[in-house]
Amino acid sequence: MATVSKERRGYGRLLLGVGLAVVLLGGLAMTLDVRAIGRALADADPGLVALAAGLSLSAQLCWSLTTATILEGVDGSLPRRRIQLGYLSGTFGKQVLPLGNVGGSAILSYVIAEDLDRRFRDVFAAVTASELLVFAGSVGVAVAGLVSILLSPYSGLPTALVLAVLTVTVLVLVVGGAVLAYRIHLVATFVEHVAWLLRVTLGRISVRVHRSLAPERVGSGTRSFLDAFGTATGETRRLVVATTLAVLGWLAFSLALSVGLLAVGAPMPLGFALFLTPAAGVVTLLPTPGGLGSTEIGLTAALTVVLASSPAVVAAGVIVFRLVTYWLVVAVGGVSSLYLSATVWHALD
Repeated sequence: MATVSKERRGYGRLLLGVGLAVVLLGGLAMTLDVRAIGRALADADPGLVALAAGLSLSAQLCWSLTTATILEGVDGSLPRRRIQLGYLSGTFGKQVLPLGNVGGSAILSYVIAEDLDRRFRDVFAAVTASELLVFAGSVGVAVAGLVSILLSPYSGLPTALVLAVLTVTVLVLVVGGAVLAYRIHLVATFVEHVAWLLRVTLGRISVRVHRSLAPERVGSGTRSFLDAFGTATGETRRLVVATTLAVLGWLAFSLALSVGLLAVGAPMPLGFALFLTPAAGVVTLLPTPGGLGSTEIGLTAALTVVLASSPAVVAAGVIVFRLVTYWLVVAVGGVSSLYLSATVWHALD
């Protein structure tokens, strides 16, 4: 009965997320000229759309290689191609589940650990490290975009605003990097304090929570995680390679936005693409699958402010971008999931 109840809650969250996405997309359609959007999409340059698709897939390739590079620090015998397929399959789960990006590391770790028959805890530590590098890469690319906007005389944005955002972004990157590099034990201390707080609150209601968050269990799990994390990130050369791949992935992803808009006749300065693409990741934290609806609204609103093109043309460019960076990625991830499932069943036979 408990399993059925969990499944019902899961389906309920999925339906809620999809419903919210439909409402958001419907609201966007009601505020814009749908026919003008359709005409812009019909007139889109197919070559540039194909280029945007290639850039999107290149970004996924780079990020999957980031994960594979860090995982090889834990176990060098792991097949790289299998890790990459697991990454794409896990990305499929992240994109179709409401709040999937919030639990992205756990989803990717589960898929890879199950496929390669490895301990979840070790894989989770390595995947968390790789996802942090990808996040750091996004912040670095956003900083480059802000600097470009700051130096451009045609940005049209207040210099003070750009400087403020740039300062905050750099501080996040520096402070986060310093904590991970020199004060990683603070993360463990924070986790243990949160576990204690949950145990004395929710643990009074649930015996299972009370037992699961026992200090000795939390401490043992945290130490094991940090040991695996340290092993995965212990080699400087490996970190440099993984970080470079993460940054290249964000550059390709940002270029996909720029090329997607160019395909419908709405050119944009590269600096805006470098900043807005990572920044758009914030709206994917909303409870819709892959930020569906919220990303389209957020990007369209932001780009309409900074570009001279009409809102309908801008929306068409954003749709091209989302087609190649969301729907295409979901399709590729789905195919990867089917392939992994088929090979597992074949091995069992």
